[in-house]
Amino acid sequence: MDIFAELEKVTRHEHEHGELPDWLAEPIYEVINNPRRYQGKDYLIEMLIDQLNEYDVYAEAGCCRWASDHEDIKRTLGKLNQ
Repeated sequence: MDIFAELEKVTRHEHEHGELPDWLAEPIYEVINNPRRYQGKDYLIEMLIDQLNEYDVYAEAGCCRWASDHEDIKRTLGKLNQ
C-alpha cells in the first residue's frame, strides 16, 4: 500500500471513529493531499502513521506512557514541514 494511502486510511479512521480532533486532522490531510511536497520524508510519514495508530487523548494522564498524544503528532507534523 502507498504510504500516503495508508496515512489517509488511519487518519480517516481515527478522525471519524476515534478521538482525533478536527484541528489535528486538518494538517494531516494537508500532508495527504500534497504527496509531492513530502516526498523523501517516508520515515516521518511512517512515524505519523504509528502515532495515529497509537493515538490516545489521555496518553499523558497515566503513570506509564505508552500511547501517542496530540503533542507527539504536532512535533512530527512540524518536522515534516521543516
